Amino acid sequence: MNSMAWVRILVGAVWLNGAVEKLLSPAFPRQFAATLNSGAYISQAPPWFGNFMRENVLPNAELVAQLVRFGELALGLALVLGLLTNLAAVGSILFSLALYISQGGARLGEGLGPPEFLDINLLMALLSLVILLSPTAKTLSLDTTLVHRNPRLAPLLTNRRSSRRRSRSRA
Repeated sequence: MNSMAWVRILVGAVWLNGAVEKLLSPAFPRQFAATLNSGAYISQAPPWFGNFMRENVLPNAELVAQLVRFGELALGLALVLGLLTNLAAVGSILFSLALYISQGGARLGEGLGPPEFLDINLLMALLSLVILLSPTAKTLSLDTTLVHRNPRLAPLLTNRRSSRRRSRSRA
């Protein structure tokens, strides 16, 4: 197995870890709502994103918490299994960037604490972008199995050209 497949599996494992923690905590939706109501994430976010959170996420916080739980589970399973990897990678990029922005986005620190510019959410987004663009990240995946059954899916699922050759009849 190549290193890009390992990157895909490890990014998926990070999402699965987050999902399992949230699924095992029955109080997660209430805790998520309480955290948002206290101003966390909303106050740190840029104004345009804070407004979006206040108007759309906050009134539906417990529903959003459930979507977060199952979204992380879906991303994790898709990446670990290599099923619809490109779609999962796009989801991982968008989810990671939303988390990154809600926590204030890029900030230059003073060098005295943990890095503030490159945090786990930005790193996950960048790794997911590499997974999206890399054909080798799709090795040892269910996508490859699907492509063997239907080679026309190769460009969509594995970023490779179809291996099926068309025969031309000469008249």
